[in-house]
Order: sequence, then C-alpha cells, then structure tokens
Amino acid sequence: MCVTTMHRAKGFKFSAVVSPFFSDSVFPPPDALKAAVDAADREGFVTQYQLLLYVAATRAKRALRISWSGAPSSLLNISTD
Repeated sequence: MCVTTMHRAKGFKFSAVVSPFFSDSVFPPPDALKAAVDAADREGFVTQYQLLLYVAATRAKRALRISWSGAPSSLLNISTD
C-alpha cells in the first residue's frame, strides 16, 4: 500500500486509487480561488486542478474511488439528480 498526493503520483501506476475530499467546498481550494487576481488567473488555477485530478484518476489500473461530502466538486462533472 502506498499513500501519496496527486502532485507526486505522476509517473506511477497503482492497482487501486482512492481520492477523498472532492467536495465542491474543498476542491479546488476556495482560498486559493479567492486569491486569483483576475478571471484569467482563476481559469489557470482551475485548469491546474483539473490536470491534477486527471493525473490522480489515470493512475488506477483496476479500481478508482472518488468521494465527497455534500455537493461534488464542479471539476468532477457529476450530476447528483
């Protein structure tokens, strides 16, 4: 078993990947979004987190589990209806 961050997972493969805390209020971090100086900066920040999510999700060979509490992150593009 290995525990790592999305930032450090690039280049590795795992049988299973579990990624918790993908709530809209947590991912991407709201404080960092507030720190964006303009719309382009905010868009770049969101793109960076989309790429991190992609890296994390594509590390799984067999199983991927993503969890959240409340509303899922808008980056997940999941309908809860």
